Amino acid sequence: RFSSNLHKIKNESTTNSLSILSNFIKEKKLTPVYFYEDLHLDETRKKILTETKGLSGIYLILNKVTFDYYIGSASTGRFFARFSNHLIYFRGSKVVKNAVRKYKLSNFAFLILELFPELVTKENNKKLIDREDLYLKSLLPNYNILTEAGSSFGYKHTEIDRIKIKSNYSLERKLKIGMPFWPHWPPAALPVGPNESGVNRGKKLSPETIEKIRVPFPTGADSLDKGTGTLNMTKNSKPITLFNLDRTVFGEYNSITDAANAINCNIKTIRRALQTEKKLLKRRFIVKYLDI
Repeated sequence: RFSSNLHKIKNESTTNSLSILSNFIKEKKLTPVYFYEDLHLDETRKKILTETKGLSGIYLILNKVTFDYYIGSASTGRFFARFSNHLIYFRGSKVVKNAVRKYKLSNFAFLILELFPELVTKENNKKLIDREDLYLKSLLPNYNILTEAGSSFGYKHTEIDRIKIKSNYSLERKLKIGMPFWPHWPPAALPVGPNESGVNRGKKLSPETIEKIRVPFPTGADSLDKGTGTLNMTKNSKPITLFNLDRTVFGEYNSITDAANAINCNIKTIRRALQTEKKLLKRRFIVKYLDI
């Protein structure tokens, strides 16, 4: 009888958890490509690693207790790195780190909101950032410190600011006026409806469609650099922090490559700045290695 009751409680807990996530998705009018719960389990982490390999796009981290959330973007093949840095190794958002320590990882969910249909490069990175910025301004996630993706002019809104922004545009209108990922959307391989400009706007992506988007990664130790884009192997890269000139944090990045993409800067320029005494970068930032 005890075993039966325990099984019943476990099933009820799982059902309640799914209900919480489903209600959140429905309320926010989201159509995630993937969503994951039980983030504390190894099998879940392996699933995230496998299913998001070679993909890029927009993700959301949800606190299922408080309904606060964090939104970010991941370049090609970096979804799992974003997941692990924010929720496992605590190298990402400090707000998320404190929340996970308080509420426990089992009370969080990881969602892939949209996929970016190209290999992310220095040339097209702004399209991904624009898409992230649209979600930030539309959903106003409390866990995000910056309100404009990749912008040093971002700041944490007060509740009054949030209300003002919400009154200007509804989420539905903002998503309608949002830019597509590229000028001539859709590509032939990814058919969408006449009113849809996002890769998974208002519909579920089939496994076949996701595979067409997925970018195969090299198995060798060397990185690939072929003119239009770069695949960077950041295994040996150190995390860095960019500060505004007033010493406030602009952003924390897993590697010099990630920081370079975020501010549209050459990797060598950042490396040179790190070697100087003042660490001054582009007369706008101070760059330092992140203390872990």
